[in-house]
Amino acid sequence: MEINKIGEVRSKYKEPVGPDEMRKTKSIIEVEAEYVDGLDQIEDYEYLQILFYFHKSEGYDLISKRRRGPERGLFTSRSPRRPTPIGITTVELLKREGNKLHVYGLDAIDGTPVIDIKPYASFMDQPTLSLQKKTPRYRINKLIKYQNQHDLLLKAGELHGHYCPYLALGVLAAADVLKRFGAENDGMEDLLAVVETNSCFSDGIQYTAGTTFGNNSLIYRDFGKTAVTFVKRGDSTKNLRYYFKDSDLIEREYPEAAELFEKVVADRNGSREEEEKMKELWQETAFKIIEADPDKLFKIEADVEIELPDYAPIFDNKQCSRCGEKLMAPKAVQKDDKVLCKECAESSYYQLDGSGIVEK
Repeated sequence: MEINKIGEVRSKYKEPVGPDEMRKTKSIIEVEAEYVDGLDQIEDYEYLQILFYFHKSEGYDLISKRRRGPERGLFTSRSPRRPTPIGITTVELLKREGNKLHVYGLDAIDGTPVIDIKPYASFMDQPTLSLQKKTPRYRINKLIKYQNQHDLLLKAGELHGHYCPYLALGVLAAADVLKRFGAENDGMEDLLAVVETNSCFSDGIQYTAGTTFGNNSLIYRDFGKTAVTFVKRGDSTKNLRYYFKDSDLIEREYPEAAELFEKVVADRNGSREEEEKMKELWQETAFKIIEADPDKLFKIEADVEIELPDYAPIFDNKQCSRCGEKLMAPKAVQKDDKVLCKECAESSYYQLDGSGIVEK
């Protein structure tokens, strides 16, 4: 078997460090002159798959401890110590300069031999797409099963818009309860989450547990506590409340991040540079918290008494006689023998915003 080197990595990392850290940096792939023509039109692709040789890897263990989770077989891990030490990483192509590809997210050290470059194509490189159409939470369920909270947080950030400690806490609580329940959520109101805050914590719950306002399985109680109760309908043994008990954790362990949060978010008085620094520190903090033991961060109570609503009813529609728009019948207002929506009737209503539930 013959493997040809087609290029080499140029990176600030001369020795291996954690792959998570390396994926946050830019690097360059220098393609050898005889293969440069093969880069024709590569700029058309946003992402590339890079195959490379772990040239500093020595030996291997068929059973070893993973970075996260229990011991597993070598071929269920991404360890560089392998019988044939070949790595593969999907990177973002930033630009091409002649024989140089500037990329982001490559976890290979300086001097690493590159043995192949392929365009990333979702229709070929995501073999679970057809299964995911049938089971939308397939990937999330897999991440929970294998206790990969790191990647759960990455995906939750897509919903939330940024990474922060309380998003991580929500992900951590939801992943832990689903693991304990041995449950998968199909969004049919059988698994409920009763949240007591409308902070970032709740977004972590919604994404990870699949309990959302839209599928009527997220219930909001305006208590202002970083807490959530998970309930499985029809199973009295599956009832757990998580309360974040170490409320001083952020200020104590991450004082710079906490100080910037007060200035940038609470006081709305930070500069653009301070905002970017806060986001950077908030992200670092979130990815440290997500690896914590839930039992150390939360007070977890079983058999909590909680009154649950019935399954969401299906209402008939009525039409507002003024604006012509349709609305759920129970929300219609009868005024002067006319059916009106609350807006046209200038009637009071409730609104959930950053302050909680307020009457307008």
